[in-house]
Amino acid sequence: MPRLSAKTLPDGLRRPAYDRAALTPGIVHLGLGAFSRCHLTEYTEDALEHAFGPWGIRAVNLRPPALEPMLGVQDHLFIRELREGPVRDRRVIGAICDALTVTDAATLAKALSWVTDPATRVVTMTVTEKGYCHIPATGALDLTHPDIIHDIAHPETPRSLPGVIVAALAHIRAAGNSPPAFLSCDNVPGNGGTLHDCVAALAAATGHVSPDWIEANVAFPETMVDRIAPATKPADIAALAAETGVADQALVIGEPFRMWVIEADSRLWLPAWDAAGMILTADVPAYEAIKMRVLNGMQTGLSHLAHMAGHVTTATMMADPVFAAFARRTIRDEVTPTLPQVRGIDHAAYLDESIQRLTNTALEHTTAQISTDGSRKIRQRLLEPLMAANRPTPGLEIEVAGWIEHATRFALTDMAITDPIIPAITRILTETGNDPARTVPAILALTEVFPPTLTQLPGLTGRLTTIVQAMRTNGPLAAMRAHLST
Repeated sequence: MPRLSAKTLPDGLRRPAYDRAALTPGIVHLGLGAFSRCHLTEYTEDALEHAFGPWGIRAVNLRPPALEPMLGVQDHLFIRELREGPVRDRRVIGAICDALTVTDAATLAKALSWVTDPATRVVTMTVTEKGYCHIPATGALDLTHPDIIHDIAHPETPRSLPGVIVAALAHIRAAGNSPPAFLSCDNVPGNGGTLHDCVAALAAATGHVSPDWIEANVAFPETMVDRIAPATKPADIAALAAETGVADQALVIGEPFRMWVIEADSRLWLPAWDAAGMILTADVPAYEAIKMRVLNGMQTGLSHLAHMAGHVTTATMMADPVFAAFARRTIRDEVTPTLPQVRGIDHAAYLDESIQRLTNTALEHTTAQISTDGSRKIRQRLLEPLMAANRPTPGLEIEVAGWIEHATRFALTDMAITDPIIPAITRILTETGNDPARTVPAILALTEVFPPTLTQLPGLTGRLTTIVQAMRTNGPLAAMRAHLST
């Protein structure tokens, strides 16, 4: 079966409504995964159709998967498929004009040349929570990270995201050119400030470029992104091929809902993303807090419990009346009082919409996928609203205890879920014999996950220990039912 390409585009699909042959690059994206193909590239596609300009995307992966076998042989075209119930909305995305994966010195040099190209006005990135090489509890650069240690010793051949940015900025400053803006497209708390701090710290450690020059010249705007885009499965690719007669190895699946909020900065030169609905504002943290504590809070807080209870997807999880009732009560009673007010967002309506999105049976977003790297997610999604409430929060406490129990279970059973905290959890379990009375306080003492102020909340450690003990005996559903009965 032929691969998708400019010559094999199936009939009946929405195609780029601009002259793709005239497209020139102006964006470099680092970390082209499913989310960025479903979010950034579609916003850019809409912007190009609204106001064509030099905004083609050069995609770079600093780590596998390799982009060339996926996109290079397809003329960098792919299909975006939005799903809601039985509806399938397919569109050919043409905004990517080149792609490479860094595998050696030559490909690293090419990637750096793209970032330092004066035509590049914005560098977007989706590298997940681990890509910053930072300490999640503080946001500071982790100077003990192996890639950071390497980049301090060898700043010209970086391995890390901060290292690549520092190396690029050194070249840009030496050439006397204006730097691009660096725009994070992820759920890292305060992503712009976090990226700035990590880059500045590495620049200071290497002496490769002045942190003061970075402060004065480089924009790292805060952003909030939102769209559910689960991992594409072989069955999705096979179904598309059967219907269209072409194979698209870069097919991406997503939901119709999307949102993008970017911090306004006079140094930004952006595509017409605003014409596609992007919001420029001085108050990104307020939008971020609502999204992270409601939608992502439900995803993370419930998925650890659901994974242990045998629910494979968020849709089956939310079809369970216990999970649905528990989610609504926890957000309504414990989280909503901590939310900021944002013009245009009604908290109750946003909760209803978020529950509906998680109930979308067409997406098959797995609880295992959401549970991966949970230690890097729970602070903003669960711990911050818990601390902001400044009172007992039984629903959030069940979710935090659920993460603890889930982490100890897959540390013990080698479940197919990754998390950088697992070695520390394994050490604690060896030292405590997996006795919750000793294990829970030891886990709460992991400052890379839990801020010290959390354990200062009166009675919290004891309540979490009791919940973990109960879950171990009766399972997570029993804990949730007990709370709903009160």
